Amino acid sequence: MMRDALTGLCIGIILLLNSGFVVMRRQDSSSALGSIFRTRCAARCLSLHSTRIALSPRHFQCLEPCKDSWELKDGPCRDLCEHAFPKRHGECVTSCEFLRSVMVVKQGDCPAPERASGFAAACVEGCEEDGECSAQKKCCPNGCGHTCQSPKNIYRGAPLKPRKELVFEELESGVLKVCWSSKFNVSAEPVLNVLQRRWNYGIHPSEDGATEWQVVARTSEERVWLTDIRPGRWYQFRVAAVNVHGTRGYTTPSRHFRSSKDPAPPSAPSELHVSDMTFGADRSVSVRLSWSMSADLDIPVNYYKLSWSCSDHTIPSKLKRRQITNGDSTYAELDDLRENRSYTVELHAVSYWGQVPLKSSKAILQFTTSQRQSDLESTVSPVFIKPQSDLLDVGTPFYQDGQLQVRVYWKKKDPTVNRYRVQWSPEFCSHNGSRTQEKLITQENFASLPGLQFSCKYKVIIQPVGSKGRAQAESTTFYTPSCATIQSKSPKPIPCSTVSAVVPPKVLVKAENLTAAFSVYMENVTGLFSWVVAMPQPPQQVTGYQVTWAEVITESRRNNLPNSLISQSQILPPERNILVVSGLQLASLYRLEVQVITTGGQGPATSRTFQTPAHSKPVLHYKPRMKKHHLRSVIERH
Repeated sequence: MMRDALTGLCIGIILLLNSGFVVMRRQDSSSALGSIFRTRCAARCLSLHSTRIALSPRHFQCLEPCKDSWELKDGPCRDLCEHAFPKRHGECVTSCEFLRSVMVVKQGDCPAPERASGFAAACVEGCEEDGECSAQKKCCPNGCGHTCQSPKNIYRGAPLKPRKELVFEELESGVLKVCWSSKFNVSAEPVLNVLQRRWNYGIHPSEDGATEWQVVARTSEERVWLTDIRPGRWYQFRVAAVNVHGTRGYTTPSRHFRSSKDPAPPSAPSELHVSDMTFGADRSVSVRLSWSMSADLDIPVNYYKLSWSCSDHTIPSKLKRRQITNGDSTYAELDDLRENRSYTVELHAVSYWGQVPLKSSKAILQFTTSQRQSDLESTVSPVFIKPQSDLLDVGTPFYQDGQLQVRVYWKKKDPTVNRYRVQWSPEFCSHNGSRTQEKLITQENFASLPGLQFSCKYKVIIQPVGSKGRAQAESTTFYTPSCATIQSKSPKPIPCSTVSAVVPPKVLVKAENLTAAFSVYMENVTGLFSWVVAMPQPPQQVTGYQVTWAEVITESRRNNLPNSLISQSQILPPERNILVVSGLQLASLYRLEVQVITTGGQGPATSRTFQTPAHSKPVLHYKPRMKKHHLRSVIERH
């Protein structure tokens, strides 16, 4: 009966610290060390109350400062505990003071002062507390000062390390069971185990590319169930045994573990929207699209694939245009759009699991390139939205005295009014700027609004002050241009502190020496295309290729074949600079376009037109430069 009660006490204490099913809490190295201190605190409570058997409010008081949620603020522990336990808080105060002591005083004892030698014997005040000394050294007296010295009896009373072999069992539900075994400890002090892990993405395990060690569990058991194991990650674990006297440290890192389940494709990008729209003098339009991506993915996004087309029914449909954006970006620029037209955009996130691309479901956005719907104006001769009030008018924003300004005008309706209150604030911006409201009072029928932010939509309200009757306020909205627009018209440099994104450097990597070889079998043409990469200085990392091929249909030849190839596009991994296309037609022209994808974005397109043979005899028009392993993979596939 006593044993059952003691077991129940252990379980009750551990449940207060964390659940047996663990969800990861990301911690840095300092908080991971703090977890050892709090575990010592909990082990003290377990040791102190194991002889009292029954659970009581005092046990919970003792454990309260040991929790990760307990914030150890400055000030006496009594004040902190009075807030949590207004009536009786003696156990809480004692536990709080113990936690503070182990956070300041390191394990072990200082050696006798007369045993100090070398720098440790110098008559200086080299330290004041243990925390100022590196590693396991303590701040100890040497007879004429204090220096950092190696302690003695550093592991006295601390439990032995658990055995380094950890056993992993992956359940059907995806939960990972991690088990270990402890060595026999002579001490009767209760022992708690602290489990840490780290992980890395990729096909292969890597300690260099792994995260910092993270505490995932504290338990009196020799097993734990982890519910947040993600496919596509390599995990390592280590465990430390802790009691009230301290710990001997963590075991050596375990062997790597990876889930047997395949990683899921990334989720569809969210919050896809137009964050900027710029109108040119030639009726061309440039649009910036922005989106968000979940950080909780099995494997990171390698790149984003954009495609867009005009969705206006009055305009003949054309092939979709495509663009690749680096996986670290959450925006893209679409250029050469036309004014007053409707466009449909599709966005995919693509990850790579080895050589296998994993594509998300698509996010779709429809928008119209009309100036009334544009969030931001940046034309050379700005055309602003018609004010919502006929009594108000807004001038063109201008940059003067180091700030963006605009002048607002209004008509006087009541001759008895001699003052006006002007209030203005941004309704939304393309960046995370301030949303504070500004105001001024003027006797004129105009006002200059200073200190405006770039790329924002503002609302301005004019309220008559001092009229005999209650005059109605008038309001309107206006848009401020982007900083880049003002810069293009200013001879002096303008700081753009509110621009949300830095334009990445131009990508210069491109494909060269596009070659093709054709084979014909029963009037079915197969093309083998290859290319090499021209690398500029400094070199940029290649992450893939965007390859598009299309049949060039001349006026003299109508393509009426139902299964003929018109246009297709494909993303290839960086090590594969060849493309095999089947189902081509005899005596036809095909255009191949290759763009190199790098970590900095997409390079310029390189294109070339090839003609397939006019008869069924195999002809090699262009000799491709192929490596043997490339040719072997092509033969195996075809």
